[in-house]
Amino acid sequence: MDAKEFLVVAQKLVQMRGEAAIRSAFSRAYYAVFNIGNKLLKELGFVLAKDAEAHEQLYMRLNNSGIPEIKETAVWLRDLCKKRVFADYDMDSAGFQSHTECELHIVRAKLVIAQLEGCYQQPLRNQLKDGIQEYERKIGFNS
Repeated sequence: MDAKEFLVVAQKLVQMRGEAAIRSAFSRAYYAVFNIGNKLLKELGFVLAKDAEAHEQLYMRLNNSGIPEIKETAVWLRDLCKKRVFADYDMDSAGFQSHTECELHIVRAKLVIAQLEGCYQQPLRNQLKDGIQEYERKIGFNS
């Protein structure tokens, strides 16, 4: 499955404009980004955990890659994840009534995906792989 299909679902959900649909749209948009990031790292030879730890591992690897624009992408990824957690787990949290904010969230997800997809091109691909390997050496991570 192409993870970008989650964005299509998110866009359909946000048009429904109800709070449950908007919360679900936030979640689907995040998972589109997460799964594309996971696929990228997998293709570079890195493996993420198969549980909730994978979200932090993806963020930490991107954030510590030594590439400024990828660090910015990692920060966006973390912001998307935090919003997804509130959407899925905190039914008292506000901010899920506005379809406009959710549409902006989906646009941000698309930008993060574009940045991640750009990492398949050289020389960025090798820089990212080398940067993550260096980070893992520093922290003593063995995959």
